[in-house]
Amino acid sequence: MNAPALSYQPSNGTKAPALAGAPALPSLKKDNSTRTGRSKAVFVAEENIRLYIARFGEPQIGLLTVTTPSPCLRAFEFQRMWHSFQTHAVKEWFPTGMWVRERQPRSGNWHAHAVVNVGWDIKTAFPFAQVETGFYANVDARLRELWKALRERGSAYGFGRIELLPLKHSGPACARYLTKYLGKAFSTEKSEGEEKCRLFGVWGGVRFVHSHFSFVSSRILRRKRAWLAERLGIVDSDEFKQRYGAHWWHFIGPALREVILPEDHYKVEVNGELVWDTLGALAYSEDITRFSGSDEARMLQSHFYVFYALGKLLFGRHATAQANDFAAGMLGYRRNAPELSAPAPQLDLNFREQRLSLDLLASLPNSEAARPPLRAP
Repeated sequence: MNAPALSYQPSNGTKAPALAGAPALPSLKKDNSTRTGRSKAVFVAEENIRLYIARFGEPQIGLLTVTTPSPCLRAFEFQRMWHSFQTHAVKEWFPTGMWVRERQPRSGNWHAHAVVNVGWDIKTAFPFAQVETGFYANVDARLRELWKALRERGSAYGFGRIELLPLKHSGPACARYLTKYLGKAFSTEKSEGEEKCRLFGVWGGVRFVHSHFSFVSSRILRRKRAWLAERLGIVDSDEFKQRYGAHWWHFIGPALREVILPEDHYKVEVNGELVWDTLGALAYSEDITRFSGSDEARMLQSHFYVFYALGKLLFGRHATAQANDFAAGMLGYRRNAPELSAPAPQLDLNFREQRLSLDLLASLPNSEAARPPLRAP
């Protein structure tokens, strides 16, 4: 049965749209809560290009396209040609820039697009309609001179058609256009042995987003990890590895992603007040609708599954009873107090002796069959 949809009322009095509900117990076989490394790489490229255009201004940005006259089907071959041309020629005219490599859809040849700061306004008076018909007399003389130099130098490095044009559309639209094929190219368009060939790069030291950044949406996941660290008395992320091994996240992560925190953990601070934002409201809606019962019971269930997964990691995948009792103990209830097995003393976990009310106790799983599947070691 699906849980009812949730809606949120922002503190400013405006009515927020209702958020759709999700299945009460979704499968954990597929993780939809985190972005893949490929999506992250595409996002990094798009944001860097967008911010580069915004920094220098759309009128001064040129879109440089470089192709090869003969078949160039290997990424390594094109990478060598492009790197040489970029290092010894392109940088002479454009001290900074960002490039994206991709295959031509029909021929399969590699080619490159780059956004560069030309240094003057090449867009305002550019005769787009005339250039499309092959009439170039009204193009700025400086730009035509630059075209000629690019063709001559490009030919010497083995390239064919080279063009440099102003942006026809907005900077964000250009960034999306240049990176929309990267997601596919990262995984399917490289030959065997070419996995390390880069498809996006910068020169001139102008970079705005680095590959080791965290998505804004990971705010909720960071808070969930902070909640678990506080419950376990852990100071930093390295201590997780020291206590539970280098692969601790593989076993605990699926349950931790779905844990329900108090509402304030999903909110953001605005003018000294915690308020709902779209990200926080949607994350809370997804978390709360994975379980059934009252809000308090749902939260308790989600906490139980986290500690149950941790118990499996501590005692072994077949130690179901010990994991059950360990999770119950972490929630303050000793289901079978004389038989409760605690983790190793060096873990220094804090067991609370408070008993749960009967209505919350009823929500605790009593058998392996009643528990949603978790990844076990």
